[in-house]
Amino acid sequence: MSFCFSPFKSTTGYPLERKVIDRSGRLGSLYDASTDNIIDRRSCRRSARKTPKKQFICLLFSGDQSRQVSSVLRNIGYDPAIRLSIGLRMVTTSGISRVIDYNQSIDDNTRFLYYCFKATKEKLNITARKADKLVPLPLSQTNATHMITNILWGIEFLCIIQIPTNQSTNVIDQLLQYICNQLKNNRNPIQFNKNDLHLIHQLNNITVFGSEMCVGGHNSSILNILNRIQDWQRDDNFHEPLLYTMQPLRWLYSGPEFSTIRFNRNITNTAEAFRVDTRISYISKMLNDFGDTLHNLPTNFSSRTLNTRLKDAQQKYRFLLDSQDDLKERLGRALVDVHRERARLSILDNILNDQRYECLRKSELDAFRENILRRLMNKFLLIEKLKADGIENILASDLCQNPETSATIDDIDAILNHRYSHQNVSIILWYSSDRLLRDQEDTWKEIYQELKLERQRAVPRAHLVYVDFSFFGQMLETFSVVRLPLVGRPTTQEYPIAVKKTADRPTHSTPRSPPTKARSHSEPPIPSSKQSKSAKSSPPSTQKRAETPLPTSKRKLTETSSPISKRKQTGTPLQTRKKQVVAEKPPLEPIIPPPLPSPKGSPVEINVLLLGETGVGKSTFINAFVNYLKFDTLQQAEQGEPIVLIPVSFLVTVGDRFDEIIVNFGDVDSNEDHAHQGQSVTQQCKSYVFDLNNRFRLRLIDTPGIGDTRGFNQDAKNIDHILNYINSLPHLNAICLLLKPNASRLNVFFRSCVQQLITYLTPEGYNNILFCFTNARETFYAPGDTGPLLRRMLNDEHLNAIPFKKENTFCFDSESFRYLAARKSRIDFDEYQKQEYFNSWNISVKESMRLLNFIQRCEQYRLEEWLSPRKAALDIAMLALPLMETLRLIIYNAKLAEAKSIANQVVLNSNPIAIDLCTRCAQTNIVELGPFWYMQYRPPVLRTDTSQHRHCPTDGKHFFIESIVTYELIGLPAGLKVEQWQSSFRNFLFKCDRLVHYLRQQKLPVQNDPFQAILERFLEEEQEISQIRNIDSTANRRLCEVLNSIKRIRQENSQQLFVANENLSIYELYQIIDELTAIQTVKKQVDIIKTSRQLKMVENELIIPANLIKKRLFV
Repeated sequence: MSFCFSPFKSTTGYPLERKVIDRSGRLGSLYDASTDNIIDRRSCRRSARKTPKKQFICLLFSGDQSRQVSSVLRNIGYDPAIRLSIGLRMVTTSGISRVIDYNQSIDDNTRFLYYCFKATKEKLNITARKADKLVPLPLSQTNATHMITNILWGIEFLCIIQIPTNQSTNVIDQLLQYICNQLKNNRNPIQFNKNDLHLIHQLNNITVFGSEMCVGGHNSSILNILNRIQDWQRDDNFHEPLLYTMQPLRWLYSGPEFSTIRFNRNITNTAEAFRVDTRISYISKMLNDFGDTLHNLPTNFSSRTLNTRLKDAQQKYRFLLDSQDDLKERLGRALVDVHRERARLSILDNILNDQRYECLRKSELDAFRENILRRLMNKFLLIEKLKADGIENILASDLCQNPETSATIDDIDAILNHRYSHQNVSIILWYSSDRLLRDQEDTWKEIYQELKLERQRAVPRAHLVYVDFSFFGQMLETFSVVRLPLVGRPTTQEYPIAVKKTADRPTHSTPRSPPTKARSHSEPPIPSSKQSKSAKSSPPSTQKRAETPLPTSKRKLTETSSPISKRKQTGTPLQTRKKQVVAEKPPLEPIIPPPLPSPKGSPVEINVLLLGETGVGKSTFINAFVNYLKFDTLQQAEQGEPIVLIPVSFLVTVGDRFDEIIVNFGDVDSNEDHAHQGQSVTQQCKSYVFDLNNRFRLRLIDTPGIGDTRGFNQDAKNIDHILNYINSLPHLNAICLLLKPNASRLNVFFRSCVQQLITYLTPEGYNNILFCFTNARETFYAPGDTGPLLRRMLNDEHLNAIPFKKENTFCFDSESFRYLAARKSRIDFDEYQKQEYFNSWNISVKESMRLLNFIQRCEQYRLEEWLSPRKAALDIAMLALPLMETLRLIIYNAKLAEAKSIANQVVLNSNPIAIDLCTRCAQTNIVELGPFWYMQYRPPVLRTDTSQHRHCPTDGKHFFIESIVTYELIGLPAGLKVEQWQSSFRNFLFKCDRLVHYLRQQKLPVQNDPFQAILERFLEEEQEISQIRNIDSTANRRLCEVLNSIKRIRQENSQQLFVANENLSIYELYQIIDELTAIQTVKKQVDIIKTSRQLKMVENELIIPANLIKKRLFV
């Protein structure tokens, strides 16, 4: 069937509407409707404008109406064609279309609030076959099918609201409906009462998609958006294209090259297209759920069996992702062919039914979720539950030395008897499995509670072990409890399969005859060959069905008799509660589990950043913390040798006359300045690294205090330094905000620091933030007055996504460490004070253990994987000098080419430095470079001058130097031709200015043009060189002319970007950054800067010897 048309059939044309994805289109732009991409961003200004009749749209619907993201897009006007393009990733999403990446579950508690303001309609008055009078013909053959002839401008956003489970959905729905009605009728700003505002603040799980000029980040506050709608309506700068109306090129132009352009616009309303949309949406949702599940599982289990299954699941998940990408790519290509009438519609069904995508069918995905992922997650939750209750967990399959050989429950009996034969406590072994837990959940819970009580009542306390047969070759028929007392014979207690309630179970146990010499201190006998043969040749009638292992398991499912399984074989009734079990033959040789292998490579590093106001006591906290790890009690610390990582100095008053004594504890450290009251004592970030054991290494990062008396500029310098420091780390495990518990207000600079930290992190890092209160003894180890202030600050700054709960809040009293320092300085205290500090130390030790356990459970926040505006600002600032030096290199070589010196070219060299340096404190030399002279910076010669940069003002008139750059003239032809250099120069500069344009749009509290100070310094250098006598500076004057022209070019670039209203996403920004960094000269400098930062990090790092603290953690 053909859907061709005559170009003269209609005077109104064949208009095609598309919701806008790429907002760069303008009237006259060419559009490929088969892929929904703009081909040529031309613009025609001869247009008519009018205001739409219906300007305000607001929709409210719930998750039970739109369980999948594609149906959300359908509800707000996205037609099937554009939904297919989005779902198949044929377009780069932006604005509301980014909802396709929403990864939270959609259910009955989910609400969608959509708002659209239609500001103006822009129309190109164009007629059939006469478009070339307004818009020139495309210069070459084009893939475009249509031209944009109408644009609807305005703003729109979509809020996805997850109603908290503790809130009434009816009350929230009434509030949202009120908001919706007000927006429909343009009653802005919306008036809220106190109850409304309270409810809005309770809605702390809101994700916003929409016009990026307005909305910004996905976690924007809904209240902030509602309050600014009126401003956005009035300001044209915030308006963006919302809807394109297009006409076919065949209708617009008369040339023969356009008559062959075909486009089938009706296929997206067919059943085939619907099946593609539904199938792709379902697959995407399932794979997103799979990814979340795998993300929530631990990276490593302590079990070999579970690790194998986890790796298999991860491998299968990666295979599913690859299959999904391949399916989307094939469907996308086929859809283009169908649109352009090069293929039949049936090709879509053929691809969906292709055998290679069988793994993506609903039955296969459901099986993977239920049989693999859900089972792993349930196992992880069970292990965590057992660990929390102090119950040892053992997988029976882990006890087998060779997983490929058949092992029986008899073998596990022997192994466990041998393993626990030398224990000095009673042992309770509980044999269970996932199947028994699933089929007899009530019985399982009753046994669990009874065994916990039995363990507590035992004197001495018994050791409870959960022996899990879930992935074992032989099926465990029923629960069984084996007791191995210190004195007497082992006993076994069984629980019948059919019994659901166990209230009538006798409280005593029948003695169980152990396997021969099972409790003996000697090794069990090795079975004879005859016995082994007999064990392997059990008659078929006695073999049992094994639990179904994961598909990846190749374990043999043979079975021999065992003390537990034998009861059913001999016809024992199911109702029998307990039965004496006698071993009828010597057991097989126990398979002694090998010792745990020593971890290979370096320990896992746990990075913890400490932030706080000046004077909150970060350095004292670090000193105290490491001593809490070493000494359980203050008495032990007084008798031993305390660790002083950071020197402390403080004043104490003693005696009846309150005599003042200054206590100095620890060696002098140039990084700690105690001489200036109100200034941050810690001058730079410094890491204190110590191994908890051979698996984990803890890095505590001390930072300069926020709220320095030297003013806001010093705080800005400190914050930049802190963020640059952590930006060089691979990951953070925790960000610890230290506060005093009795604050009357939170320092404004501290609020600024938290705000900047949040703009650096993404919401994925919020759960890594925790709060530590120092000096908490006076507030009874609680947050005190600071708690409400902190909660109010988080609410005011719309940071409710940051948890502030008991779980991530820790209260210490670092004063006990000061007491220790004073006692080591031979200062006496009365008995009451001593007892206070002894108790304080004990409480702080417990909090330290809780803190470490919390940090260990936190997911790593991998800094290189997450992008944010503040991180982008740091990366651009690091790039600024390498880019400007490369720009100067381009000019050098261009001027050499103009001078016909084609046999020479200038190359740039870069070397790392391990100290802080800027253009103000660095030493300089004037160096000759062929016809040029340039100023070379170098570090101080004397070691005593290496800290000079700390005294440099933060006035923005000089820039940081992180590598020593030198130029060299070599005898090779220049790589840049004369006719190319200006184009290369301008293109390079324009990319730099696009970075600056992005920073200005973000309105971050940072320097939004890091290139300007460098350019001005280049000009100052040329001015200084021109004033030196007895040198020929002619070439430098030509260089200076080009540098001066850069100001004008940058102003033009800025104006062009402003008019074009370029609004880069963070991903598009990093595409530019990656392009610039890929330039060899830039890359070389960036690599050297990273090396310099690593050198400085090592320079400011203290490794604590492993033998200084007790290795009792994370064992």
